[in-house]
Amino acid sequence: MDGLTNSGRLALLLVVVMLAVALIGQAATDALVPVTEKSGTGQSIERAGFAYLTGVRTYAAAVLWNRLDGLFHEYYGETSLDEQVYMMPTLNMAVMLDPQLTQPYYVAAWVLTQRGEVEEGLDLAARGVENNPQSGLLRVNHAQLLALFADDEAAAVAQAEAALGEDIVWLDLVQQHDGYASVRAILQNAGEDQRVTYVESRLAEIDEEMEHLGIHDEHDHDHDH
Repeated sequence: MDGLTNSGRLALLLVVVMLAVALIGQAATDALVPVTEKSGTGQSIERAGFAYLTGVRTYAAAVLWNRLDGLFHEYYGETSLDEQVYMMPTLNMAVMLDPQLTQPYYVAAWVLTQRGEVEEGLDLAARGVENNPQSGLLRVNHAQLLALFADDEAAAVAQAEAALGEDIVWLDLVQQHDGYASVRAILQNAGEDQRVTYVESRLAEIDEEMEHLGIHDEHDHDHDH
């Protein structure tokens, strides 16, 4: 796979083999469980096996993403997204292993759209939201791509407003601030002045909280307008 060293490929191969062996073993265990009034024991084994496989999958996905994220920031930070197609196999594998890992959706969708594969990028962004409806990052991501590449203002506004929900989850205050700044820009372009006023009030509150906690955002938010 692109984006991984030989040792990284070997580690991933071992994880895939482990998953395959575990799945085969789980299927064999299920087949051996008799259909009787005591089959609850078999169901418990099945649940335990599923939980184990889920843990292995999410761990493997996290390893892939952390490895790729480190490479991106250390070696490829100055490379434009449309030239970073080397990341796609690893990003796709991470999403396949753990559909709730949000960052790969975000990066992969932008790589695709920047390369002109707009429909694929929008589909991936939509799938990210479908699998993670409470992710502020992915709601804003989908809204931005809709606004920039789909010429669908209504859909972009709907996703942007969804990112303001009380149940929305953000990685941290910096991510939330950046997300709200992007939402503000989308709502401004759509002429949603009342909603823009609300977002600006929330941004001011987040600014105050960040200042109180001594958190500094490295991004220039003026560029988000």
